[in-house]
Amino acid sequence: MRFVDPDRYSALKATGKLPSPKGVAVSIIKLLQRDDFRIADLVQLVQSDPAIAGRILYFANAAAFGRSRPIASLQRAIVALGSFRVRDLVIGLSVMHSHKSGLCAGFDYENFWGHSLATGIACQELAQFAQISSEEIFTIGLLARIGELALASLFPDEYSEILLATRERRDEIAALEQQRFGMDHLELGATLLDEWGLPDVLIQAAYHHESPDTAGFADGSRVQTLTHSLSFASSLAHLCMVDEASRWSLLPALLARAARLGIGGDALSELVDRMVARWREWGAKLQVRTQDIPPFAQILAASPPVRHMGSAADSENRRVRSPAMHVQLIGIPMAELKPLMQQIEELGHQPVLIDDTPEDLIQALRRPAQIIIADMSLPGMKVADFCRNLRQTPTGKESYALLLASPDNESRILEAIEAGADDVLLKPLNVQTLRVHLNMAARMLLLREEMHRERIGIMRSTDEFAVAQKRLLQDALTDTLTQLPNRRNGEDFLASEWIFAQSSGASLACLMLDIDHFKLINDKYGHAAGDAVLRQLADILKRTSRAEDMVFRYGGEEFAAILTNTNLRVATQVGERIRALVEKAEFVWEGQHIPVTLSVGVAITTGREADSLALIKAADAALYKAKESGRNRVVAA
Repeated sequence: MRFVDPDRYSALKATGKLPSPKGVAVSIIKLLQRDDFRIADLVQLVQSDPAIAGRILYFANAAAFGRSRPIASLQRAIVALGSFRVRDLVIGLSVMHSHKSGLCAGFDYENFWGHSLATGIACQELAQFAQISSEEIFTIGLLARIGELALASLFPDEYSEILLATRERRDEIAALEQQRFGMDHLELGATLLDEWGLPDVLIQAAYHHESPDTAGFADGSRVQTLTHSLSFASSLAHLCMVDEASRWSLLPALLARAARLGIGGDALSELVDRMVARWREWGAKLQVRTQDIPPFAQILAASPPVRHMGSAADSENRRVRSPAMHVQLIGIPMAELKPLMQQIEELGHQPVLIDDTPEDLIQALRRPAQIIIADMSLPGMKVADFCRNLRQTPTGKESYALLLASPDNESRILEAIEAGADDVLLKPLNVQTLRVHLNMAARMLLLREEMHRERIGIMRSTDEFAVAQKRLLQDALTDTLTQLPNRRNGEDFLASEWIFAQSSGASLACLMLDIDHFKLINDKYGHAAGDAVLRQLADILKRTSRAEDMVFRYGGEEFAAILTNTNLRVATQVGERIRALVEKAEFVWEGQHIPVTLSVGVAITTGREADSLALIKAADAALYKAKESGRNRVVAA
């Protein structure tokens, strides 16, 4: 990860053009830089801006804390979210509020913030997969592309040229930025986020989210999963911002990326629908542009976008007999109706006459045939309105709409094509021309059906891959014997919580737990009995741990527990409760009762540790003292 040169950044900052938090957000940043700040001071600052206060309350209640009653107090909301998460949230919302427009003609500010808000909300929905709190990941989703906004603010004319040159080649934008400015949006974005005090793991994710596979992060690590989640959230946001035709083409890659996170089709549909509902709700609150999106299951099941076909004859169609189709006839003048029906029957299709009363037209729109032939002089409704209404229904999107036009209808033909008609035939008709165009319609319908079947097959394969990938991810982070998180998973969790504790001043505790005389258990009862004891102990530890903590197998007969927001007194009490439960528990193997006791070492962060592993070493030293002083006891460092 590269940052902008400090001297260069100072010069850029001096221009006053860089995106930055304003007002209350700046005061909050300064307050939380002090070691002696108080929650009451933070509450007072937030209260001074009613708009921010309202959003903090809304955000706290929207987060999944499992409460039966809503949070009504601003102080409770801030405590629930955490001071530093409140700071990050306020920074994101402040930057968005202050930079909704600008001077860069090629930069779509409305689209930028619509996409950014959608990314933040998608990140929240993916928080469980990213192994991070939904509050933290929302902010980085909102600000992941902040470097682009910064370049548009600093160099509006030059950046507009770059955006125009890379409109169809997004992957080339960073190289052009480097050539023109000697830095790219990723470097500048990371520098801004670092100055605002966001955690390093979030900055890393933002820096690498456009190319997560090239970041070089360890497989299964928290930063790798977070980066892939942010990248996927950005793709979901892109899906929300584009039109229907573009949306369809994005789906295969999107399903593959979801599968990498272990998310199958059904789970993805629920996730996207929740995300879109919240995106539109937040967009209304924050005056950010959003748009209506159909249910994701409907997007997945859709056929390819309708391509408007011309009326040029295809000699190949003359030799290929198309399968029999139902053909609805709507609004055909009586003088032309009988010969047209006869021609359709001679070509092997089934004509279905629809009366042109308003009731019958509505029924036809509800249950359209595979092929519809309508006259441009449709009584009771403009033919363009008919086509438009037809394309708004799920079944109508699949139909092939063929219009009959007189030469004097030329001015209305383009309007009908734009409204959704597939093809137009000029009168008078002959059977050969009709054959060509009905064959073309039949082949288009077969092509759509084939592509739809292929899409369903891809979705099924993707779901199977998602299940397998989820299992692989779980296996990589889980101890096979006890089904607890393994040592790598536990140390990764400890590292991220240690960073948060260092920046927020929150306490963090570590318990090291070791089975007393475990070798004797193996020697006396056998290794199978020893494995059974380990599994039973793991079950006790699962039952006694809080949802926000992590208990993991450290190795052999040794386990560890990481307790967040816990002081030494409470951590020692937790260790004592576990020790007592294990002493009283009945460990049974093949009818034999095995006495089991635990020694426990406890340590909490002091702010002087060199890294997170120092906390484990301190707890391990306390565990050694517990062993030395007689076992079956708890000793605090």
